[in-house]
Parts: sequence; structure tokens; C-alpha cells
Amino acid sequence: MKILFQGDSLTECNRDKSNPDDLGNGYVAVASRLIAQMFPDKDFTFINRGVGGDRTWNLLERWQEDTIDLQPDILTLMIGVNDTWRRYDMNDPTSVEDYEKNLRKLLDDVKAHTNAKLLMIEPFMVHEDEDLWREDFYLKINAFRRVAKAYADAYLPMDGLIAMMCVEAEPKHWSLDGIHLIEAGINRMGEYVAKAVASLIEG
Repeated sequence: MKILFQGDSLTECNRDKSNPDDLGNGYVAVASRLIAQMFPDKDFTFINRGVGGDRTWNLLERWQEDTIDLQPDILTLMIGVNDTWRRYDMNDPTSVEDYEKNLRKLLDDVKAHTNAKLLMIEPFMVHEDEDLWREDFYLKINAFRRVAKAYADAYLPMDGLIAMMCVEAEPKHWSLDGIHLIEAGINRMGEYVAKAVASLIEG
């Protein structure tokens, strides 16, 4: 069974792009290890194709080679934080309309050209001081949820889960910069993703 993880730097997490088998040191590696432990009798191939800095339009440019051609049995997709971030650090916004249109085009291709089951992982932020970003980011999350209703076989409400985690422990326990997770956050997210993928395997 081939499981493909797609997204941006949160998915890439320092993977060696020169080694197609490298999973990086983030939630993908944790989830892959846990999934293999849950199903010791299954033969898995785990693939990480996250690319740091990617927005939805970047995924469109590489989607054929990095997703469709790989013909995954299960695809996980988390994308969106850079579609918001670039508005604030580079004055290069992605409209919510373009974001949703891009997502639908990506997933239309998946449905038309693969038999993959789809896990959509909600993009998230861990900022303590994020009110300005949230003005844009909530619109992106709502678009992501609309698309998930139409396309996803499973959904992981990661932004909500992060909020719950930040009640359990302060935000810097999970992330130092409000975006990228550190060890505790990586391990927790890996557990969430593994359980969600397991539900697709069992289903």
C-alpha cells in the first residue's frame, strides 16, 4: 500500500530531496512509523513530497509528477498557510477564491486519475499573537472545509486540535515560531495523522 503525504514545509520537514525515500523528521516520519506498527502484516510504501514555501498554485505546477504519476492508495494533503503568510511577509496575497479554485482543481485531478483515498489535513497556526493573520486565515480554513465536504474521505481538523493543545500547554511547547512544530508538536500531530490514515486503511 502506497501512502503519499503532500504539502508545504510542515510536511517536508527537512527531508532530503535528493533521496526519494527520505521522509524528513516531522509528522510524516512519526505517522509512518506508527502506521507500520498498527498494521504489521501490511506492506507499506511511504512517500513524502512536501515542499517548503509551497502554495496551492505551486502544487498545481508539480501535481502530475509528484502526485498523479505516483498513483498513491492514500493521499494526505495539507496546504494553505503560505497562501496566507505571503500576504503579510511579501505583500503577495492569494485570494480565497483562487485558493479554493486551486484546491478543487488539484482534487479533481486526483479523483479523475487515481483511486486514492483522500485525507485532508486542515492547515493551522500556533501563533499567540495572530489576530491580523487570522482575518485571512479563517477564510482559507473555511474554504478548505468546503472543499473537504466535496472530496475528502477523511478530515483532520488540525487547527482546532492545535487550539485544544494550546489549552493543554503553552503554544511554545508545540511551536517556537507559530507555524513549524517542534518535537512535542511533531509527535502529537504524527499520532493524529496516523489514526486518521488508519481509519482509511480499515475502511
